[in-house]
Amino acid sequence: MTSKLKKKELIFDAIDKEPLSAITKRNYKSRINTLFDNPNFPFDIVQVVEDGNPKNNFGSEITSIGQILALANISKTFRRLIEDDLDTLREQYDKLMTVEKTRNKVEKRETDVDWDYLLSLEKNLEGHNIKGDDRLIYHLYIKPGIGFIPRNDFSNMKIVDDMKDTENEDFNYYVKSNQTMLFNEFKTSKRYGLIKVAVSDELDGYIPKNQEWMFDNNGEPMTDNSVSKKIARSMKRISGGKSISIVIIRRSFATHIRNLPDDERRKISLKMGHSSTTNSNYSHEKKGDSFGLD
Repeated sequence: MTSKLKKKELIFDAIDKEPLSAITKRNYKSRINTLFDNPNFPFDIVQVVEDGNPKNNFGSEITSIGQILALANISKTFRRLIEDDLDTLREQYDKLMTVEKTRNKVEKRETDVDWDYLLSLEKNLEGHNIKGDDRLIYHLYIKPGIGFIPRNDFSNMKIVDDMKDTENEDFNYYVKSNQTMLFNEFKTSKRYGLIKVAVSDELDGYIPKNQEWMFDNNGEPMTDNSVSKKIARSMKRISGGKSISIVIIRRSFATHIRNLPDDERRKISLKMGHSSTTNSNYSHEKKGDSFGLD
């Protein structure tokens, strides 16, 4: 085995030992393969980053450098390879993030709501006009939620007993036996593959386990449009009359996580199958329309 292959193997081993999702590990290994394929690596890592971004895409550069810095923390072998350029990369990353957070600010829309406000609505769930599905929707999308905000990926989510019942990849699933959600079908599924999400005991208590679908319509799944309307009706009851659509919920969450540390934001974006800059594209501070598992 050549020295280069041995080093790559050591880096992969370090990644595998980390408590990371399968998607994150796959993304990190893909980044390592790309770096090692470049003849300039590791002698000029800054040039390697530029070579990997021929169109000078701002978001791609942030993601690339962010992953490289994360890998330097994970693997001593990798850190030694790029040690001479680490300070330069950190400085470049800080500059990029400063620009990213300020370059496209827009005024907050009149319909936008703060995430703290949505969290505060939990106290209204015991109101006399609140229905069972209202509580399900609130707990699915807001608190405790599943760590990100899908759009309508619950519309084709089947509720099954065991993992053996999840073979058909045309559907998303909630598996009762291990309290796990499986997302097979979402906008970037062809790139990122299956996403598994552990469900808390609190959320599990609100899932309708006696029906076939998360949102059931006489034994059939609701359409995406029907689920969107259902969410809007539920949130109007919960909020006491305010118009809060799934789009508004997603924008609110995007703005909320924008203020988290960069490493936490990257974890969320990788979990949901997007680059770290996609999150900010949907927040109050920047126009966009692609946050979550569309």
